[in-house]
Amino acid sequence: MEASTSLLVLVLAAAAFAAGTVTAAGDGCSAGCDLALASFYVTPNQNVTNMADLFGIGAANYRSLAPYNPNIPNLDFINVGGRVNVYFTCGCRSLPGSPGATYLAGAFPFQMSRGQTYTTVAAKYNNLTTAEWLQATNSYPPNNIPDTAVINATVNCSCGDASISPDYGLFLTYPLRAEDTLASVAATYGLSSQLDVVRRYNPGMETATGSGIVYIPVKDPSGSYRPLKSPG
Repeated sequence: MEASTSLLVLVLAAAAFAAGTVTAAGDGCSAGCDLALASFYVTPNQNVTNMADLFGIGAANYRSLAPYNPNIPNLDFINVGGRVNVYFTCGCRSLPGSPGATYLAGAFPFQMSRGQTYTTVAAKYNNLTTAEWLQATNSYPPNNIPDTAVINATVNCSCGDASISPDYGLFLTYPLRAEDTLASVAATYGLSSQLDVVRRYNPGMETATGSGIVYIPVKDPSGSYRPLKSPG
């Protein structure tokens, strides 16, 4: 029975990746990094306090996001259709029941309540995760999640890759929308001249449009790229 459960988890994870909706940076990782960013797309009736709460920062601490959003003069007023960068710790994690299947992600405790499902939780994260990926990274079957359960809301991330470049150690997890391509997102972040490097961080995503996640090297609050840290 235990072996069957492990196999099911691996199949679900593979399905989520194959669908192009979630990619796990650092498959086979051994360590994470202390800082990653997520690009949170703003939809109606959302605010930064809610975003901070979803990422475990705490609603009361939402102003700590300001250094990562220099383009937003006042976090109390955000535009629908804009994006807010939310920081989190990118850890090396294992799939339930399959400790050898590792991936890089932030995992944020989410208190379930009556009527909530992996689908409703994923929807709160605006394409930064999917119901399939939440099922793969949690131990509860989708039709039997206790109302009192605390699940992990899992958002994938990247810590860089020394075989690609030692110059980039801070990455933005960016969910593509209909108007986005890997090249257009790279251009938005001033990386058109480094597009070949950006492509290497995102294999298989060069022609993706409108769905999927890409990882973009970004500058830290000092205005500089954070170099990749040496192991240890």
